[in-house]
Amino acid sequence: MDTFILALQLFTSIPVSKPVEVSDRRLIKGVLFWPVIGWIIGLFDVLVYIAARAFLPRPAAAAAGILAELWMTRGFHLDGLCDTADAFFSSRSKERMLEIMKDSQAGTFGVIAVTADLGLRFLFLTVSARPLLLLAAAPAAGKMVQALLMYRVDYPRENGLGKSYIGRISAGILAGSTFLGVAGLEILCVWAGGWRYAAVAPAVCLISLLYRRYVLRKIGGMTGDTMGAGSEIAGIGAMVVLTALEGGGWLWM
Repeated sequence: MDTFILALQLFTSIPVSKPVEVSDRRLIKGVLFWPVIGWIIGLFDVLVYIAARAFLPRPAAAAAGILAELWMTRGFHLDGLCDTADAFFSSRSKERMLEIMKDSQAGTFGVIAVTADLGLRFLFLTVSARPLLLLAAAPAAGKMVQALLMYRVDYPRENGLGKSYIGRISAGILAGSTFLGVAGLEILCVWAGGWRYAAVAPAVCLISLLYRRYVLRKIGGMTGDTMGAGSEIAGIGAMVVLTALEGGGWLWM
């Protein structure tokens, strides 16, 4: 229970005041619960959207749902996306990219990445026939792929919070965390949209593995920032795939 509470304290704004000892062992075991944290965030987003939709037009409710997640997560992963974009698009050496990611100031590429992230989320929530499904699925997908990103990779810095768990989770934790995330996402998507929505979870996993390969080629490992960026990319990827399946497209004629 303390391990689950620590995960809540790390990734959400839920006021859990119980003191929990932070250790590498607890952080590593906590990866198993990360998909559950994603579902909690998604549920909160859905509830805020429903409440806002009772009084406001759909675009305003979509904005409320996005802001709800930003409040719940404190923009934790969005900050990682910003830092990663600044570093990776700087055309610098690996060492310099790692330095850029530690810089607290946001650069041009980071601002563009964050703007694109929020803009795409708003766009898909306003055009989708199932905005509640997108709101629930995006944070769940973001947490579902974290174990895939960190398994058997190097942490390319001397120190940092990510060093406690990146590259250190076991195959059992990888299997358990991924299974919880994939099973939950599959059940939700198939229940809400039918069997063709079963393609969502495999598609998100594929996107994340391609992103993992890209990051390893750029800096030779994974950091907390690149993990956060991967979470954002997976969430938007889930929205893209869900919206594409709604519209049918040439694959489903």
